[in-house]
Amino acid sequence: MTTVTQMSVDAVKGFKNARVELKTTANLKDVLREAAAVAGLDLTAFILNAALERAESVLDNQRRRELSEESWHQLNQLLSEPAAPTLALQALMRRKNHGDLEHQQCK
Repeated sequence: MTTVTQMSVDAVKGFKNARVELKTTANLKDVLREAAAVAGLDLTAFILNAALERAESVLDNQRRRELSEESWHQLNQLLSEPAAPTLALQALMRRKNHGDLEHQQCK
């Protein structure tokens, strides 16, 4: 997997053969240009670095949600055959049920 750092370096230094065009307001462009200058980058590199960081975050989040085939089967088995409730859970449910009855009787 290519990391954001590698991609950022490639985006700044590598041969560019694709184009991305953006429309924005003058105010937003000024803010981006100022932030780019503070970061020591030109506007294009700044925008590409920010976009790449966000893209990597989104993709990483998506990859963490995917299960292997074995994990998928294990999850389905656990859902279809839930474990027996523990004594603590049974006690909690009894308290909740008694509380619900008392609440209904007060009405």
